[in-house]
Amino acid sequence: MAILPLSPGGLLEANEPNNPPTPAPASGACDHFQPGDLAKLAEEYLQGKAVPPDRWEGSRFRYGAGGGTGPFKAVYMEVERKKGDWVVVKLDRRKEDLAPGDAGFSIVRDVS
Repeated sequence: MAILPLSPGGLLEANEPNNPPTPAPASGACDHFQPGDLAKLAEEYLQGKAVPPDRWEGSRFRYGAGGGTGPFKAVYMEVERKKGDWVVVKLDRRKEDLAPGDAGFSIVRDVS
C-alpha cells in the first residue's frame, strides 16, 4: 500500500520515483503542551505522594494555558485514569484567554 503525501494544495498525489516523500515527524512531535504531558505531570504528582499505581484509578487532573496566537488564545485539557490508562476527557481550544484560576496544573479529583 502506497502512502500518498499531501501536496501544497492539500490534495493527495502519488510520489514521483525520484522524489521520495520527506519523513513525517514522530507522532505527537509538537512544541505545545500535549495531553501526554499532562498525564506525565499527573503520574509525577501521584508518585510524589507515594500513591501506588493500582490506586490511581479515577484520579483526574487538568491543565490550562493561555498566550496562544492565531485563532486560539488558550487551551484547557483534562485527563483521567481509566482501566489503567490515562484518557483525555476534555480538550478545549478557546478563542478567549483563560480565567486566572484555570491556568496551570491542578487536581480535579484525587482518589488517593
